[in-house]
Amino acid sequence: MTAENGAAEASGSRTSSAATDAAAAAKPLVDATHKAYTRLAVHVEKYFENWVDLVEEVKIEQQHDEPADLTIADILVALPEAEVTSEIPGRARLYLPALKGQSVLAEQCVAALGSLPGVDRIQVSSLTGSILVLFDTDEYPSLQDLLSAVGS
Repeated sequence: MTAENGAAEASGSRTSSAATDAAAAAKPLVDATHKAYTRLAVHVEKYFENWVDLVEEVKIEQQHDEPADLTIADILVALPEAEVTSEIPGRARLYLPALKGQSVLAEQCVAALGSLPGVDRIQVSSLTGSILVLFDTDEYPSLQDLLSAVGS
């Protein structure tokens, strides 16, 4: 063996030893990273499955909740039974589930309630089934008075 060959072998042995030491030192980090990635991937997959399930449930609900053959008269009759979600003098928000998904009825409700004297503003959401009504307290001292006027 020549001196050059011996130096090359010694250098190669040191390089291979350094690489082995580096790999051994990095192994716990690689293992921990792999373990964290695996756990994260499992959780992401579970969340994705939950979202897919939720979307499917909404689709099923929308298919089964076909709009009933409701008329504006049905809505106006149901108004006194609506849940009052907030009320201050001259302003009330009602929740009427029958209006959900009923955009035409929502528009008709705005027209019908807006035509009452003393009603300043009506806002109806067919998305939420919510009715916001602003009214003159001189004409209707309370929400019940307004609802009674709707029923008559």
